[in-house]
Amino acid sequence: MAVLVDIDGYETKGIKIDPNGTEGDYFESSGLLIVLPKKPKRSEILFHDQPKKLQLWQRLLMPEELQRIRSMDEWLEKPAEFRKKFRVYIEEEFQRRRDGVWFYNNGVPTYITGRHYMFLQWSKIDIGYPSYLAFQREIFLHMAACEADPRCFGQLYTKCRRSGYTNICSAVLVDEATQVKDKLLGIQSKTGKDAQENIFMKKVVSIFRGYPFFFKPIQDGTTNPRMELAFREPSKRITKNNKTSYRGDALNTVINWKNTTNNAYDGEKLHILYLDEAGKWEKPTDIREAWRIERTCLIVGKRIVGKALVGSTVNPMDKGGKEYKGLWYDSDPNERNANGRTRSGLYRIFIPAYEALEGFFDEYGNAVIEDPSQIVHIHGGVIGIDGELIENGSKSYLKNERKSFKDDPSELNEITRQFPFTEDEAFRDSIESSLFNIGKIYQQIEHNDELYPNPVVTGNFLWKEKDKEVVFSPTPNGRFRVCWMPDPPDRNVIRLERGKLVPPFPEYGCGGVDSYDLDATVDSRGSKGALHMYNKFSMNRPPNMFVVEYASRPDLASIFYEDVLMCAFFYGYPLLIENNKYGIARHFEARGYDGYLLGRPSHLMSRTAPNNSVKTKGIPSNSQDVIQSHAQSIEAFIHSHVGINHETGEVGTMYFNRTLEDWIGFKIDKRTKFDLTISSGLALLAAQKAKPKKESNFQEKVFFRKYKV
Repeated sequence: MAVLVDIDGYETKGIKIDPNGTEGDYFESSGLLIVLPKKPKRSEILFHDQPKKLQLWQRLLMPEELQRIRSMDEWLEKPAEFRKKFRVYIEEEFQRRRDGVWFYNNGVPTYITGRHYMFLQWSKIDIGYPSYLAFQREIFLHMAACEADPRCFGQLYTKCRRSGYTNICSAVLVDEATQVKDKLLGIQSKTGKDAQENIFMKKVVSIFRGYPFFFKPIQDGTTNPRMELAFREPSKRITKNNKTSYRGDALNTVINWKNTTNNAYDGEKLHILYLDEAGKWEKPTDIREAWRIERTCLIVGKRIVGKALVGSTVNPMDKGGKEYKGLWYDSDPNERNANGRTRSGLYRIFIPAYEALEGFFDEYGNAVIEDPSQIVHIHGGVIGIDGELIENGSKSYLKNERKSFKDDPSELNEITRQFPFTEDEAFRDSIESSLFNIGKIYQQIEHNDELYPNPVVTGNFLWKEKDKEVVFSPTPNGRFRVCWMPDPPDRNVIRLERGKLVPPFPEYGCGGVDSYDLDATVDSRGSKGALHMYNKFSMNRPPNMFVVEYASRPDLASIFYEDVLMCAFFYGYPLLIENNKYGIARHFEARGYDGYLLGRPSHLMSRTAPNNSVKTKGIPSNSQDVIQSHAQSIEAFIHSHVGINHETGEVGTMYFNRTLEDWIGFKIDKRTKFDLTISSGLALLAAQKAKPKKESNFQEKVFFRKYKV
């Protein structure tokens, strides 16, 4: 049966999730096209005989006679007529477990997978049996697509707090383990204690105990397992009074947990691997390294034989978040290799917090996101799934919570990260771990995201006539991002001094370049070339503003050099580079543009600074004075020109979110990894004039020590 099918109008394949192979409607979820089963006849859909208003998910009660049966031994002791009477019911439950179920929800035919049905119908958790929630339906459907797709290793879910994913995955482990033979299902969490106590004992074992007798396979004699739940033949016959069956063939399937190490399951063959709180695994454990090792437990040759369930809220970057973020970016189904797989093999899914917030679901399990309409308010509001009145939407509630912390950037950042509206919010770093004022940076990012139209245009600079006229060509895949350009008369202005080309407008602006010299690296990745153009303070142009951002690594370094040259020529601004990377200086010299390269700014000049030759253009990248001044210049800019100005109420004009995010993660002891931070800081250094240290508190800060802004 073909699982991957073509869908008209889409380049990507649809994924069929019906075990019987039927095709119905499809919908998109996090980059996947999921094909639902064919909708059955109305009479075959649960609750079809109910009025529309009363059509909602309800557990289907088991016949009272069957509720009293605790084991297969008791069932087999019943008369044949008794067993015949209820055999149809039991067989129907097995079918629903396999195929899933359709039910009417407020008049809408709604499909849930077999796993979802088992979760709602038979998985008793700490609060009783779960309620139907629409966002969890999407999780289960996405999970089914991950399971069905032969290219996929499993699901990666970045979540908000209390979304119920641990309960979902625990239920899936029990559901699968109780119907497959000779399999191993594993659990890891942020600590071994969490895996054992919070998942295995409190959830997995508890859910299994609540299963009806006909879903319980033969179990070994352990009644309160702590290490593993094993469905194997008891080592010795259990007495009849214990009513524990060992009849028939045992499944020989095991659910266990392991301590949190990178190679916990190395060498074992896994059927399902559940990695809990993967965004909180701290050193020496590395979730990316652990996944690299443990994904080999899910594959034989080229065939994927097991699946993973990976989910988490996200810790700060220095507490496991960075590694998880890398795994997340490697799991984009829109970016596949020649084998059709993502780099990690996983498919990621994100659901905004306002779609998954407790207390904001109506009686049909749909999220009440926006405030109920005025018409509804006349009648008192919306009745929630718990019977309580919902007067405001989840989005308003969360926004109000955020507003209450507007004067406390640290708390505001934490509540935003734990209840994110977007992926970017989910991966926010903690303020304490950032070198710069992360609160102001996030204010700016949020402002930029709401701007319409967005002032940033993507494109490339090109020679219309070499060395005479550069033009900007907008294109979605361009290497440049531009938010301001000079008026046409001020573009491509040629100025000569003593017969040498020099920038015509150094008083208006400047640029910073983080260059590279090699065309390729061993891993074919390497750092990117980065460029920023910056408007200084003046009355003629938008002041104190970055106007160009560039972060790319063309196939040849010379393409990057020429990109930088064209941009500098177009704006007429000089550039500051690091003098340990000679390639760009040689390129500018060969093209006759070395006059566009600045020497070391006077306020950073040492007594022993060499003359201003091509090889000494720029500033040393390893000078402690320069490193310190570089970080201070960015901090001073953020303080004055990023985020909300509490005196004026105005928001800064720093429109490049990539640079803002680079500043958030910047580590001064690993500065070479932050291309955009390097180039933006160089631009700011180039814009500075010499100042006595005593005039600025920013000049006095020591950035090599961790501090809170």
